[in-house]
Amino acid sequence: MDNIGLFPLGIVIFPEATLPLHIFEPRYKQLVTQAINDEALFGINLVESAQLYPTGCTVEVTEVFRQYPDGRMDIAVTGHRRYMLRTLREGDAPYYTGAIDFFDDNDEELDPLLRTSVVDMYNETVRLVYPHSHSDFLVDEDTPGNISFFMAQKSGLDILKKQQLLESRSENDRLGIIRTILEELLPDLRLKEKLQRIVMHDGYIKPLRGR
Repeated sequence: MDNIGLFPLGIVIFPEATLPLHIFEPRYKQLVTQAINDEALFGINLVESAQLYPTGCTVEVTEVFRQYPDGRMDIAVTGHRRYMLRTLREGDAPYYTGAIDFFDDNDEELDPLLRTSVVDMYNETVRLVYPHSHSDFLVDEDTPGNISFFMAQKSGLDILKKQQLLESRSENDRLGIIRTILEELLPDLRLKEKLQRIVMHDGYIKPLRGR
């Protein structure tokens, strides 16, 4: 088991995902400052409805946007590896610390048809939601590794669904969860796009190439 500093928050961060944070509490200013100085990782665990979820993700401070005279900071953190929190301690430091066990996915054969269908639905969703600036969010089907965590950031999942994905040890299961969400989301997005095109063309729908 490893011992790390912990930052309980109302967010879920996935491996390789990057999120901005505003650090203002004195104990977490110390945690982040120490992590920067020591080039160390700390952990983020979801807190929701006064419940601390034991599955979290270690993060690295990858950028400091601004430091204020009172010690507050605007930073970006990037997720590294998932873990299970075994013990939570107070008093060893101004912030929470804990003993953790890292974990990875179980060995399984990836379902290529499931992966392709989810990537197609996800990319369609991105094009509908971000019609003018979607290139950074699209997924290449040939991208190696677990792409479910990347897609989860832009798939309209609520916080508890994100936590469910973080806890899952199966890429196939995560892809299945995302597919279910997108199957519910896409019909409404397609309808909104169709209505928008009708309004833009005074009631007449111009044929779209490739459709």
